[in-house]
Amino acid sequence: MISLEMFGSDIIRIKINGYLRNNTENNLIPFNEKGIKNKNKISFVFDNVKYSINISDNNVILIRDGNDFTNSFVFSKNDSRSNYYLKEHCYSVDLNIDTKILEISDNKIYIKYVVIDTESEYELMIEMGDIL
Repeated sequence: MISLEMFGSDIIRIKINGYLRNNTENNLIPFNEKGIKNKNKISFVFDNVKYSINISDNNVILIRDGNDFTNSFVFSKNDSRSNYYLKEHCYSVDLNIDTKILEISDNKIYIKYVVIDTESEYELMIEMGDIL
């Protein structure tokens, strides 16, 4: 099989499996999508919302971009935060985030965090695999 990596491109089509779980309300949203990985960036679309994830050794930046909103998260062990922007009203809300667990590997991201303002606890897990 010929991959794009053989021709010097870092773009790889990947399979993305994961979930977002609200532990406070016992609500689970699973997802199973096709995406693109380009170096340390992952992009995919789920439920008409574009997800962009930038990964480094110490943090994960997640941007959810929908028709009506943009929601950004910076997850790190020392300084986590979120911003929710309503496009139609040009209104922005900053949220304080406490990251309890941040695990980053080549094929998996696991984040357990609390939105301090609402005291809601969430888990985000994303597993990535090559599309055959």
